[in-house]
Amino acid sequence: MQEIYILRHGHAENLEANSTKTDFDRTLTKEGIEKIKRLSLYINKLKEEINLVLTSPLKRAHETAELLISSLSPKPELKIVDFLSSGASTKEIAKGLLPYSSYNKVVLVGHAPDLEMFLGKLIGASRIKLKKGALAKIVLNNNIELAGELEWLITSKIIKKIKVKEVTV
Repeated sequence: MQEIYILRHGHAENLEANSTKTDFDRTLTKEGIEKIKRLSLYINKLKEEINLVLTSPLKRAHETAELLISSLSPKPELKIVDFLSSGASTKEIAKGLLPYSSYNKVVLVGHAPDLEMFLGKLIGASRIKLKKGALAKIVLNNNIELAGELEWLITSKIIKKIKVKEVTV
């Protein structure tokens, strides 16, 4: 049984505030970095033992993926994939995931509304709204049809209320 984790990238720079950058190059804000670091510590504490992290090539998503991996033990493999780029359809994401069906625990790092629509498809809904830095865990009942159950959904606001200390490995 495969587990899919869906992570919307952390808070990123406002495009209007920085006219020299394109949408592709927007980086995480200090707040975004701190929230994803806390999330990483929490996921490590849960001992989820993620095998693979797939991320959009956009800078804010890639940074989010790297920060997530930073506190995880054991360290999962990280791959940048085009099928998680901003504007990806549910069908494109599903097709892009096929080569990774042998991995037990896979994190997808990307963008709204793409991941919100994909999450909805996985659990039989139309769309599940995800705050920036929110992480959902879905246990697939059927890898072929990509149908599963939402096991949990956690936001940075909840993580902030949980006391998580950095663990040295």
